[in-house]
Amino acid sequence: MPSDRQILTRRAVLGGLLLAAALAASSRTAAAAPATAGLYLHPSPIPLPPLDMRDGDGKPVGLEPLHGQAILLNLWASWCAPCVAELPALDRMKPLLARNRLAVVALALDRGGAATARATFARLGIQSLDIRTGDPRSLTEMLGARVLPITLLIDRRGDEIGRVIGAVDWEGPGAARLLAALAEGRPLTADMAPTIAGARR
Repeated sequence: MPSDRQILTRRAVLGGLLLAAALAASSRTAAAAPATAGLYLHPSPIPLPPLDMRDGDGKPVGLEPLHGQAILLNLWASWCAPCVAELPALDRMKPLLARNRLAVVALALDRGGAATARATFARLGIQSLDIRTGDPRSLTEMLGARVLPITLLIDRRGDEIGRVIGAVDWEGPGAARLLAALAEGRPLTADMAPTIAGARR
């Protein structure tokens, strides 16, 4: 039977682990805190937690199969007009970016799940993007998505290195440098900020 000292030591270790987890969660929230449109680069890469995403048939599908590729993880919802506005460009770009090992994933944060995402894709004529859904509440909290749309910039190791808040002109010249650097694994810099639709400059 463990002594009182051993029990206290175990409790201290457990308390320390819980505190570390809380601090890690708060640092992610702090990193994701900005809510105004623009490009935000993290001081250091943030490991992404496993994401409970589902495909159009409701089967689990994560980002793990894309390991080794850079990823644009676009968070959207059907009720968000700016989100819907940028989907056709992401759809057109997906096969082009895939040639440079830059994957495009559009994750719907709709309560209607796959049915709502499928209806939106059909209305827009989306052909290349795959349906990806998940629990809006847990994913919003986990990813620090205070506003939509948000696009997470994920490096080849699976770490979030920055994010773009707002609907982006992904096919414009402003986004080209950002996408090329992300695909090639080069450092991202503030001057690579893409044009945000409706943002005043």
